Amino acid sequence: MPPLGDLEEVRSFIRGTSKDTAIYVGCDSKQTQDSTVFVSVVVVHIDSCKGAKIFWRVEETKKILSLRQRLMEEVSRAVLLALEIADAVEDRPFEVHLDISPLPEHKSSVIVKEAVGYVMAQGLKPILKPDSIASSSVADFLLEEAL
Repeated sequence: MPPLGDLEEVRSFIRGTSKDTAIYVGCDSKQTQDSTVFVSVVVVHIDSCKGAKIFWRVEETKKILSLRQRLMEEVSRAVLLALEIADAVEDRPFEVHLDISPLPEHKSSVIVKEAVGYVMAQGLKPILKPDSIASSSVADFLLEEAL
């Protein structure tokens, strides 16, 4: 899994895939004692059935105390990354995966409407838990590896 450094490498890889290949972008975060660590990912699901290539980026910022602010920062980072590669995606299946649950018993549900609205306003397709594998599984796994 190559780290996400050069976006042109990601774009080039995507352009070299079939039109059946699905692209998922997501972000997850975790608090440490002094900071907030974000992992943003691009999952290139080959032919939507033959495995995937994963690109990722780890960034550390000043600790974000507000859950709402931290979750919206995850959404914002995923959207920005999606917009940065959108030209290469063309008409392939393309989704922004959010680490947010629509179920009211989960804390993340407090921002469902604003997060979904923000993603859709950018012309992108939002996917929530439990179907948001790029953020809730892939980025989560890489986040644990990074810490």
